[in-house]
Amino acid sequence: MYDNISIVVPTARDEIHTTDTVPSEAEVVVRRDDGLNVARNAGVEAASNDWIVIADDDIDFPSTTVAETIDRIDERTLAGLADFPPLRWIIGRLMIFHRDLWRAVGGFDETRHHGGDTDFAIRVEKIGGTIVRLDREAVPHYDEDTGDGMSTTEHFEWLAYLTRRHPTVFGPVATRIVSQKVRRTLPV
Repeated sequence: MYDNISIVVPTARDEIHTTDTVPSEAEVVVRRDDGLNVARNAGVEAASNDWIVIADDDIDFPSTTVAETIDRIDERTLAGLADFPPLRWIIGRLMIFHRDLWRAVGGFDETRHHGGDTDFAIRVEKIGGTIVRLDREAVPHYDEDTGDGMSTTEHFEWLAYLTRRHPTVFGPVATRIVSQKVRRTLPV
């Protein structure tokens, strides 16, 4: 099954947990390019196969889930782990798609570090593609603290970026996120 799938692992780490758990017959492309979405795109370009799996570097690779998902999706479907509410798309920890879909939406936005997965998913929907959300909890994620998490300023910049790119789709979601943050900071 895995002889026609390429696993792309973008990373800045020296030690990568994910590659130890990928089936041996799968092609694994590790990219250490400057920028997460640059590495994602470079990995897809370097991949030999048309079915692509983007996987974080700190997960247990879900071999059965990936194989079953590819068996039930088509070339216009993006599958991945369900995003955190109120976002209704998928997260970049695990994304599965056909190279033709990646080409159709123009790849990942390389100007961004955060938000490239959400932007990619929204652009898939805009061209008539389908999003399949997989159980986020089904993929063990070790989430090592690299100190590269988003600050509050970066988080608001991320919201502004996605709202500018997709005002009618993401704007209402951004409003809900900001409202939730404001309510949490108000005295009771």
